[in-house]
Amino acid sequence: MKVKIEYAILLIVIVALGLYLFLRDTDRATYTLPDLPAVKTEDLTKLEIQKGDQRAVLTREGDGWQVSPGDYPADVGRITPMLDALAELHVTALVSESRNYARYELDENQQIRVSAYKGDSAVRTFLIGKAADTWRHTHIRLADDPNVYHARGNFRQDFDQSVESLRDKTVLAFKNEDVTEFLIETGDRKIVLRKGSPTPPAKDDAAPAEAGSEKAEDVQWTTADGQTVAKETVERLLSDLSGLKCRAYLTDRAKADFKDPTYLIRIDSGETALLEVFAPEDDTATEMPARSSLRNDPFTLADFDVDPVKEFLSALDGSEDKTTP
Repeated sequence: MKVKIEYAILLIVIVALGLYLFLRDTDRATYTLPDLPAVKTEDLTKLEIQKGDQRAVLTREGDGWQVSPGDYPADVGRITPMLDALAELHVTALVSESRNYARYELDENQQIRVSAYKGDSAVRTFLIGKAADTWRHTHIRLADDPNVYHARGNFRQDFDQSVESLRDKTVLAFKNEDVTEFLIETGDRKIVLRKGSPTPPAKDDAAPAEAGSEKAEDVQWTTADGQTVAKETVERLLSDLSGLKCRAYLTDRAKADFKDPTYLIRIDSGETALLEVFAPEDDTATEMPARSSLRNDPFTLADFDVDPVKEFLSALDGSEDKTTP
């Protein structure tokens, strides 16, 4: 009888221990995940991003965004993934309650703190850590919540930005079809090309059509001395220059610091766009300082950014060897 009682007690202890271990098993989803309120990208008016002592503030202005400190036009292409990640933020699992944040790059030195605003109200604030081992989730912490969670998606790199990387690098902008005239000066050489019709109307005809209204197949480009330049050659150059992006801005220099451009390009398309490219400071440099009418700061272009201009001039030299019609 005594043996049976001992076995019964032992069985009870085993069952109780098993229940205890089962209920305290942190690998089982016995927790409740936070329910995040919905956020619409079109409602967001400001983003604050901070990593260490670096801070960038993005503010919506009309159809675009400005980035500060500095109040520069921002690259919408870099902001769109951030807005999408904010709107689609979804917690999928509890990872840790231990507050060992360095392991997940959520400590003070490595975390990226993001706050999104609608007007003056913060509608989303969280900390971003490293990507999960699967690269399909990102470790995050929510505001006023010490736990580490998995969030759906790999988005740390979208927010790991500085003011410089968020600036719009576009330094020349125009619509190719609106261009009516452009000029290139280099050294003692000056080339002016104008768009027109191959069969201009007689003087006594009705009023000429507005500039730029010619049909695409009737467009003809001619130089000041009447030489015709192949339309494909001109369109290729305009396509390369339209939307030209710089490598970096020279925030420690002023436009007036640069004199005597190696290339001067002026493009008229209803508005005048001006680009000036200067010789590099030494023969081994792979970037050239430049300035444009679109930006207040000077900037650098890679040497291959100028190659389309050189190729156009070479093509023009080849056509000048032919008889001008």
